[in-house]
Parts: sequence; C-alpha cells; structure tokens
Amino acid sequence: MVTAAMIAQHFEATIKDHPKMKLREIQRRSASEMYVNVTFDCCYKAKKIVNEKTVGNYKEEFGLLWDYAYELRSKMPGSTIKMVVQRVIVDSLPYFK
Repeated sequence: MVTAAMIAQHFEATIKDHPKMKLREIQRRSASEMYVNVTFDCCYKAKKIVNEKTVGNYKEEFGLLWDYAYELRSKMPGSTIKMVVQRVIVDSLPYFK
C-alpha cells in the first residue's frame, strides 16, 4: 500500500518545479512510474506535504536574514543595514517589501 508521504517523496522535485500540477497528473504518473493506483485524496495529501515543506523552507530562510543582518552589524559597526518590512497587524509577522 502506497501512502501520501511515499508519493510526496517520489514526486517532490516534480511538484516543486510544477506547483500547479493537477491531481490527475500526479495520479497518472503514479500509475506509470510507481505501478500503483492512488486516489485523488492521496494525491492531494502528497501535494500538500510537498507544498508545506517548501513554505517551511522559505520561512526558515527568511528568518536567517535577521541573523545575517545582526552579524553584519556586529562585525561592521559603522555600516548601515536596512531591512524594510511591513506588518498587516501590529502583532503579526513581518513581510519583506
């Protein structure tokens, strides 16, 4: 039995390269490459796993920008570092402009 995690692992690069890939296409490729028949629900979950992993990577990388700016300030005290961010609500997470 094939799980959504297995499909996500197998098609991770493909789904990242083509984020708007249709569920029917994932289902078709699963049949031709993995020789298994999977449901739409399983394809949906696999696509969701890959997309959540990608979004999580972006959050981690943008979080590193603050660390990088802090490191620049500590190593080069006379330099100017600007990071322009926007907040929708006062307590919300910042968005880079």
